[in-house]
Parts: sequence; C-alpha cells; structure tokens
Amino acid sequence: MTEVLKSMLRPALTAGEGKTLVIADWSAIEGRVNPWLSDTDEGEAKLQQYREGLDPYKVNAAATYGITYEQVTKDQRQVGKIQELALGYMGGAGSFAKFCGAYKLTMSDAEVSSAINGWRTANPWAQMHGRALERAYTTAMRQPGKEITACRTAYYFDGQHLWYSLPSGRVLCYPFAKVDEDGVSYAKASFKPASGAKEWPRARLWPGLAIENLTQAAANDLLRYALRELDDLYYDIVLHVHDEIVLEVEDDKVEQAKQDMQNIMTTSPAWAKGLPLEIEVSTAKRYTK
Repeated sequence: MTEVLKSMLRPALTAGEGKTLVIADWSAIEGRVNPWLSDTDEGEAKLQQYREGLDPYKVNAAATYGITYEQVTKDQRQVGKIQELALGYMGGAGSFAKFCGAYKLTMSDAEVSSAINGWRTANPWAQMHGRALERAYTTAMRQPGKEITACRTAYYFDGQHLWYSLPSGRVLCYPFAKVDEDGVSYAKASFKPASGAKEWPRARLWPGLAIENLTQAAANDLLRYALRELDDLYYDIVLHVHDEIVLEVEDDKVEQAKQDMQNIMTTSPAWAKGLPLEIEVSTAKRYTK
C-alpha cells in the first residue's frame, strides 16, 4: 500500500489549464562534477568521455573486462554502472556490495575485487582527489589561520571551525572541528544529542566524504545558477528536485522554454569553465519520473 501511495504522489502534481510542465534534469551531474573538481589530467580524460558522447558505464566495463567499447554487453554495462556509483567517492567492497544488492546483481568476491581494481586503474583521478583533499584539510587543521588549497577548493581552520570554499565562491563549514591521531572530526548535524550524551554527536571527516560534500555542493551551485537564469527570463519555476527543474508554461511557449532550459543548463557558469554539461528535457501534463 505504501508503494502504491508513493507512486501516486508525483502524478498528483498537474499543470494548470492551458499549460504544460517542462521538466529538465542534468545527465550524470555528479559523475561529471567529481572528476572536474579533481583538476587533474586524469580527471580531464574522464570528462573527455562525456564530451565525445561516450557512455561512461560502457567505458568502465570495457576497461574492467579487457574488451572493446563495442563488445560490452548489457550485463557488463550494469557492472560498469555500479562501479561508477559505488567507487566515485572512494568506496570499496562494502559500497560495491550495497549497490549490487540494490540492482539485484550477484558477483563473487573475486569478481568484485576485479571490478574495483579495474575501475580504480581506469579512473586514478578519484584516489588522487581524495588524497589531495585529506592532505589539505589535515594540514589546515594543524596550521590554524592559514589557507590550504587542493584541486579546486581551499580549507581554512579558524581555531574552532574548518571552512572550505567552493569554485563558485560559496563557503561551507565543518563546525567545531578537531584533529587527533584518528584524523579530523566535526560536530554532526543532529536534532539533539543522544540520551545521556555529554557532547554533540560527532562525525569523522574522511577523503570519500570530503569528495562527496564538495561534489554535491558544487552541483547544487549549478542548480542555483540555472534557477536564477531561468527566473531572469520570467519563467514560472514550480519546483526543483535534486538535479531536476520543472517549469509551468503556456502551451504555446513550450518549445521556447525547452530551448531556454537547454541553453542555460548546458552552459557552464564562469566559475565552472571546462565542465561539460548535458540535460534531458521532457514535457508532461502530470509530473512523473
């Protein structure tokens, strides 16, 4: 019953009479932003795959199985997809197994190990990115008042909070940060401390989390930019979900809206020069996915 109700939620949102919903979302936004943020030659090679219109899942599979791009099967592509989703933020066997379960894919331990090693060999930028960030935020913690740069970000510890800047210029924070023999930790967002706790709950900052935080924050900045640009054209933005923007427009203005979304959402802002973007646009009277 719960699943049925959930499936009915989106279609309950409908366009007004004489209007249409124009829906656009970015294609593989995190998969693009992540290597771009690494600011490495290896990351640039990954971005080139997108520029050439290649399917990164098939590229992954071809590298893992030692075959050509054209020889990749549907099942092998599925492995390539799981590699991309599970390993981009420095995940390992545990992360890979979780995605295998979600996609109902069964693999032996040896196959999982081979898939992980294959992806990391073909995508060295991810490990390079994580290690560079870890060095930077750890160094910043040990040198209060000094800005430490890495890739496309910079860290700064003011003696209490660890700050980091995004390429857009926006600044975010790991509050009440500490460094010890186990690394860096910070006060975790929580409704309230656990019963009996003597201090606010804390989380460990590790390289994969640092990459994820940067990637999702930068992707959010792209969303903010696109929303402002569309608003400047006086479009009625009725909602946005993750990397998806929905406009409600008059029926006779649908094609213009589609073109405007294409132009705005695939044009990188000045701070994201070199980041290739692509979107998928659809129209509907009812909001569906």
